[in-house]
Amino acid sequence: GSGRFRALLQAARSGMQQVLRQIQEAVEPVLERSLTKRRRQEFLASAGPLFLCLTFIEDALRVLLRWKEQMSYMTVTMRMSGWLGGLLLIFSLVTQMTGSVLVLRPKEVKPSRVKVGCYTLLAFVFLQPFMYGQARDADFMCRSVTLAGGLLLLIWSENDRKQRSEDMGLPSGMESTSSDRLQLCGRVLLTFLFFFQAVYSENGGMHRLWTAPSLFGLISFVVLAGLAGMVCAGFKTEWSALLLCGILFLSNLYMYPFWSIREGLRDFYRYYFFQTLSIIGGLMLLALHGPGGISLDKGMKKAI
Repeated sequence: GSGRFRALLQAARSGMQQVLRQIQEAVEPVLERSLTKRRRQEFLASAGPLFLCLTFIEDALRVLLRWKEQMSYMTVTMRMSGWLGGLLLIFSLVTQMTGSVLVLRPKEVKPSRVKVGCYTLLAFVFLQPFMYGQARDADFMCRSVTLAGGLLLLIWSENDRKQRSEDMGLPSGMESTSSDRLQLCGRVLLTFLFFFQAVYSENGGMHRLWTAPSLFGLISFVVLAGLAGMVCAGFKTEWSALLLCGILFLSNLYMYPFWSIREGLRDFYRYYFFQTLSIIGGLMLLALHGPGGISLDKGMKKAI
């Protein structure tokens, strides 16, 4: 009955936590030796913003290169007039490309406009579900919220970088409370999709455990919810975020192989593939810059 299933779930959860702890203890020293902190930071600093902007660049290029199909969607599916649909598509193209260019332009170009680019992309993320009629799609909305979390983390990292350059020589403990809150908000939003999938996903969601219990579903739920919880709480943030990156990348290849899908679904799969890469970019930024002041990692360091 239900009592037996709960006992099984509890036993599996504690077992998986122990397995994850053992894996982490075995893998972390190897990675620390092979991937030095400097190499990791150099890679994450370059790849994080690029991955974060990939979905916006891909979507903008799709508008430009497949204009007729996009116009057909706006006028036939969304039932907009031709001029309104065209205006919104131009807005989509310009907003996404401008924001991405401002985020990705070389650091040597002064002054930095990373924050302006992030705010531009945040505005598009907020408007996009309403423009394309996806506001009632829970999965799409969760992905949008998660993307917003990644952009907030990039804004926080830019604020942190400027603060460090301005406060050189001052004690490192003088962090801004508002900056920490911004980082916490970005971190929580970044894990939104993972919690949603841990509960509702067709492959490993908690509701699936009640309808069709399986060992794979149980392991998927425990691992996904556990790692998302660690990232959200800021516990072992770097390695839990990197592990989520790896899991998400492999699942992305498995779930959205747009290169092998028939033409009718290719655009849909391609969009979700690149959007998932952007979420990976947000996790890379979190692994690079750390969890901020409001986190278990920070609390443990203060206690030490």
